[in-house]
Amino acid sequence: MGQWAITSRLSICSGSRSRSGAFILVTALLCQKSIHGKALNTVYGPYTAYTERFYNCERDNLPDQWHLRTTHFNPLKPREVQLLTGNLTVEEPIDDSCCGLKVILDTRSNNQWKENAFIFAYKSNVCRTIKENMPGFYNLFFKKEVNGACVKPGVYQVNNAPIEWIFPNVPIMPYGQYRFRLMVHKPDHLIACIVVECRLVPKH
Repeated sequence: MGQWAITSRLSICSGSRSRSGAFILVTALLCQKSIHGKALNTVYGPYTAYTERFYNCERDNLPDQWHLRTTHFNPLKPREVQLLTGNLTVEEPIDDSCCGLKVILDTRSNNQWKENAFIFAYKSNVCRTIKENMPGFYNLFFKKEVNGACVKPGVYQVNNAPIEWIFPNVPIMPYGQYRFRLMVHKPDHLIACIVVECRLVPKH
């Protein structure tokens, strides 16, 4: 499917058109004042992603939600995968034809969230997008995909399941703390709005 369609909204860069992931990341990084006088590889590059906190957006009665937690990431053992426990509760099915998908990455700076640093948006193909861009997560919950809805109503549970947070179409990113907000929507209403706070650290 190719790279995620990324729109960067870093305030010191101009333009917001969707471009290839590699191009927009390089552009965004070159615009950051914080890299002056520093080697670029101290700011971005291949990364290991790990999660800290899962929750749902502050919206009532959305049909699809998650209730998850992971084990603590040990920086002394960066190749040790996290274990995921909890469930996805799905009341409204999701398939490639019905829904759109938006992922927003907020960054953490000066003890507050800077919203909309990166935006990934798709008007359709939700299942394929998640499968190709978040394969570890998709395979853990939905690997028994059948024809029709790829996410059927039900409760999808895991208990101490190993998971790798891999995003193969975004091979490099700026290191730091992120708030990952994923929204699935139909034309007339929102189905899910789920959040995970995570960190990206240099890959060893």
